[in-house]
Amino acid sequence: MSTSAVTATSSGNAAYHRLRRAIVRLELPPSLPVSETNLGDRFGLSKAAVRSALARLRAEGLVLAEPRRGHVIAPLTLRDVREIYDLRLLVEPAGARTAATVLSAGAVAGLAARVNTLSVADESTVEEFLAVNRDIHVTVAAAAGNSRQEALVQRLLDESERAIAVAFAAGVPGGATRVRGEHLTLLEALAAGEAANAERAMASAISRFRDDLLQILAGTPSVLDAEL
Repeated sequence: MSTSAVTATSSGNAAYHRLRRAIVRLELPPSLPVSETNLGDRFGLSKAAVRSALARLRAEGLVLAEPRRGHVIAPLTLRDVREIYDLRLLVEPAGARTAATVLSAGAVAGLAARVNTLSVADESTVEEFLAVNRDIHVTVAAAAGNSRQEALVQRLLDESERAIAVAFAAGVPGGATRVRGEHLTLLEALAAGEAANAERAMASAISRFRDDLLQILAGTPSVLDAEL
């Protein structure tokens, strides 16, 4: 590969990660019309890099192409949230049951240390929460030993992050304190090798957060209703 090709690939990757972060963190909110030109100007990116990034974001469903209008940031709907969390409830509790029988004490202690970085005073940022949350769920999924299941969990986490960011902006009941407690309950069950308790803790945490998300998002103007 030539030097210019490597540079173009690197620029495209950087643009993809920057724009993806902007979408997930709501710098680019749902349903916002965008173009290669305005994205390049706003984020200091070349048109070629933006074009490459948009292709990847379209494949992920985060950006939609509209004939004669360029692109639009994909809308966020209540149906999206229901479908994402319904799938998570089908996959992740069973994965936690398996993970409880194989995760090492050291791995669980490392996850607990990450959870304890979340402020009990609700001062944790969305960035911190998403990073810790992803660490836990991906590690548990990987421990289950099914690579397709792990990939599915990662994709579902990707798709849920915008909804989580909207919910945190509006105020999740109990905030970081509650979420921290739910994660620690799961980790305690994993550390003790209690498969049934780990499964229940995972299901409880996901279903409770889903219900909170739906309640919060139903009153958020940027979120479309379930029928759309």
